[in-house]
Amino acid sequence: MITLRLAYCAALSAAFCAVAVTPALAQSHTVIASSFADPADVAAYRKCVASGASSTSCLAIGDNGIGKWGDDTTSLTPMCALPREDWQERWGKGNAARGKKIRVSYEAKTVICELRDTMPARAKRHNPAGIDLNPGAASAFGWKPPFMVKDVKWEWAE
Repeated sequence: MITLRLAYCAALSAAFCAVAVTPALAQSHTVIASSFADPADVAAYRKCVASGASSTSCLAIGDNGIGKWGDDTTSLTPMCALPREDWQERWGKGNAARGKKIRVSYEAKTVICELRDTMPARAKRHNPAGIDLNPGAASAFGWKPPFMVKDVKWEWAE
């Protein structure tokens, strides 16, 4: 496709050609979506902490409702978490990925989510999910946590 565009560009302006031959940045990923930061998840985390366990160990039990960058992920604003490798590949380490828009689709419904948390590295995950959705995103799809939904697609919206 790019070869054809280059040939076509020979007769057009350089500015048009630069846009025409730039490959699409959006790559769609088909994954399993799971829920996070829902009320039961947060309650399980708080109960664990109240029992005297460390906040780090309690993250294996539930979710604290606070994203990687300090955001409240329990809100009704659609938010998501992606594996560290996915967002670092695009935005690098640090805070550049915070709040980036993710287009999440299932069947005929699409929701734009904000990236506000990170998932464990793929090698350290305990479930097959490739994206986590907060209560706001779950509500937008009409899903009630906890859930694991197959064939969910996501791509960068920016």
